[in-house]
Amino acid sequence: MIDARKEQRNPQKLQVLLSPVDEPLLAEPGSTENISPHGLRVLTEWPWPRDIQLIVQSSENELWERARVVYCQTLSGNSFAQGLEFLARIGEWIMRSSV
Repeated sequence: MIDARKEQRNPQKLQVLLSPVDEPLLAEPGSTENISPHGLRVLTEWPWPRDIQLIVQSSENELWERARVVYCQTLSGNSFAQGLEFLARIGEWIMRSSV
């Protein structure tokens, strides 16, 4: 069994929109810090509660996936780092964003 925390991550910045699955019109922009096949770390201005399910959409609307918040870390300057786990394992985020 592979430890997901030890997977290689893509450090490229990608602009995304985060929306709760049950309120898709409520969206917050964010920027990825890193991406792996299992999830991503996103910088945001607002904290999202743990275990909430979100729709993660790239700024070009080409990529989207459902994910859940696994952690929210408070950063300096009133910003937050959200750890998101994809609900379905995909590799497309890494391949498409590293071009």
